[in-house]
Amino acid sequence: MAYSVLPIAGVNLTAPQTVASGSLPSFGPLGAETFASDGKRYVYGQAGVAIAASSATVVVNASTFQATLGAGSYFTAASMASGDYGWFSIASV
Repeated sequence: MAYSVLPIAGVNLTAPQTVASGSLPSFGPLGAETFASDGKRYVYGQAGVAIAASSATVVVNASTFQATLGAGSYFTAASMASGDYGWFSIASV
């Protein structure tokens, strides 16, 4: 399991966070980035649609940080429902 190699606390790169309507995620802001022990860069975003685990066709919008299915190169470690928050990885090299 990958872990952050930067000095930020409370980061779980593999578990999505479901947030009740009207609530805020426990981590933020959207677009936060970290590098991990697996050599990848991770960006914190929100699933705009349901996304299967290890889906290699995820696109993360650079201004809203919403992830959707398409011709992208981001991955997610776990399945995410639309509206879930979590970390999306991409090769950093």
